[in-house]
Amino acid sequence: MRRFIGEVVSTRMQKTAVVLVERFRKNARLDKWVKYRKKFKVHDEREQCDMGDQVRIRISRPFSKTKSWVLEEILKKSPAVLYEKRMRELAAKGAAAAAAAANEAA
Repeated sequence: MRRFIGEVVSTRMQKTAVVLVERFRKNARLDKWVKYRKKFKVHDEREQCDMGDQVRIRISRPFSKTKSWVLEEILKKSPAVLYEKRMRELAAKGAAAAAAAANEAA
């Protein structure tokens, strides 16, 4: 079964992510190692990955004309997404505390 590790570059479609996979192969004519990059459309059933995450994908049955890969697991979450999520939680706690203080004062 074919598996690749890549980085999520887009999550704008519903239940679909675009993953960029970089591979190195020896070019026989040039006699040097060359970097090959390819984008794969991946089925993400639970929409759990975000841009910048490092993921493992595997081949599966075709879901559409261009989508025949499925998200196997998220290896590493993007630090920017984790920071943004933490800031939202802190803002929600601060808003809840301010509302509680306003209710006590009234």
